[in-house]
Amino acid sequence: MKFLPIILLLIFPIPSYAITWKEFWEPFTSDTPHYHRHYSPLCRERVYYEEYIPGNRWRPGYVRTWSEIIIVPCDEY
Repeated sequence: MKFLPIILLLIFPIPSYAITWKEFWEPFTSDTPHYHRHYSPLCRERVYYEEYIPGNRWRPGYVRTWSEIIIVPCDEY
């Protein structure tokens, strides 16, 4: 009974992600080291939108407004 989980693991295939040789050798051959990637701080910015909704004979047209907060890189001075 102790070996049942081990036997089941060997019988049933386990999905895995296979990498290509190019992906394997890239950290060793690229000019920029992967462990010294440049960190750029991120900031939040509110973006405002407007959309004109046309009217008809019975309803006047109006302007629909909304805003969203998006993440953008901060400006470094």
